Amino acid sequence: MLLSGDPISVIDTGRYLSGRHCGYCSGSSGSAIFGFSAISLTVKDYQEFMDRGYRRSGSFMYKPDLLHSCCPQYAIRLAVSQYKPSKEHRQTINRFNRFVLGATYQDALYRHESAISKAHGKGKRNQEFDLLDAIHRAESSNLPPELSHIPRHHEFTVKLVAPIFTTEKFELFKHYQITCHHENEHEISQAGFKRFLCDNPFQLPPGYTYEENTKKLGLWHQMYYLDGDLIAMAVLDFLPNSVSGVYFMWREEYAKYSLGKLSACREAALALEENDEFYYMGLYIYSCQKMKYKSAFAPSQLLDPELYEYFRFDRFEPELSKCEYVTFADGPDHPDKHNRPQKGGAKGAQTEDEEENTPDDSISVFEADMPGVLSLEQVRATANLEHIQLIVNRYVYTAMVCVFFCLFEYVADLHERRASKLQAQKYSKSLKKRFWQLLPPSV
Repeated sequence: MLLSGDPISVIDTGRYLSGRHCGYCSGSSGSAIFGFSAISLTVKDYQEFMDRGYRRSGSFMYKPDLLHSCCPQYAIRLAVSQYKPSKEHRQTINRFNRFVLGATYQDALYRHESAISKAHGKGKRNQEFDLLDAIHRAESSNLPPELSHIPRHHEFTVKLVAPIFTTEKFELFKHYQITCHHENEHEISQAGFKRFLCDNPFQLPPGYTYEENTKKLGLWHQMYYLDGDLIAMAVLDFLPNSVSGVYFMWREEYAKYSLGKLSACREAALALEENDEFYYMGLYIYSCQKMKYKSAFAPSQLLDPELYEYFRFDRFEPELSKCEYVTFADGPDHPDKHNRPQKGGAKGAQTEDEEENTPDDSISVFEADMPGVLSLEQVRATANLEHIQLIVNRYVYTAMVCVFFCLFEYVADLHERRASKLQAQKYSKSLKKRFWQLLPPSV
């Protein structure tokens, strides 16, 4: 069967990679992941991958091994309909709005809104904090024209745009990597920026464009402009039922306005506006101080690495304060569960872009005892090879056809050569290489 033009997910074979440098605690050999390249991926399938603990860096998909890593990284998300901004979050939003508008304009805006409420018989303006109203309050496009004669301190606009490379975006990225992550300028390239924050594997529905869509899908860039200058940018994945934060960068001179927390509040609001259920905040390390803000978005949820179920952070926290690896799975098969006490805090220096910089040597994921991964015996007992498809030279074959054909060729060759057991073992190592040459042109 020829590969059709309909959106499908196509992934490369994966590798288990251990002994990797950890950018969070500066450990030289404490990080382990399972990763693979995604040639194409539907947004629905990526949503399901995230709920199995995966994240992406460009088109590279990776799943941290929480049990065998020095800094276990838990998937974290927020149920946005239940989110009530904390006092700290309200103060962050209000402080930025005052910075943009200025006290004179804010006073005039409050009087204007109170007059409108009174005219509609609502009495005093409702003082309850409204996230959607507050998050857009300082944007120039939302301000009433009746107050255009009153000066504001700044002009603030936010735009969602296609994830294409521009010099403006790259210059902000370079500034952020130098000032925040202390990278050397010669280490930062346009190719790296494109691969990390522009390239993506998403296969969107036929006819989908990045203009005036009622439902956003795939990768987008959210641009923050102050007086015409780009001061921050969020990189976001829009999925069928969620918004996922990929990366956020800002200019150092505006760090005092807590733009990272402000962007998280804005992205939670964006998920509400898109009628999504969740806002995915990436990965969470309990010992990393720079990640503490994520758990402050209540009620945040962490993914159990073995059950693949989400539990509220307040259920995880008592266990995480005692040990780094936590699962609520029952049974005796968790010898390390309470034997890894918390150590000193992680520094939080790594970016998700570093996940693709992996060593060449690897072992089978079945040999790694990675939490949440089926054993080889379980795969053999449960996998339906008729439902697994392989693509070779744009032709689609069921895995069952490929296996039987390769076995036939393998046995015929062994019979002809009358190979010894040692020879058979050596020959089996070359089977994968020969596999691509043995397939017929079509089935």
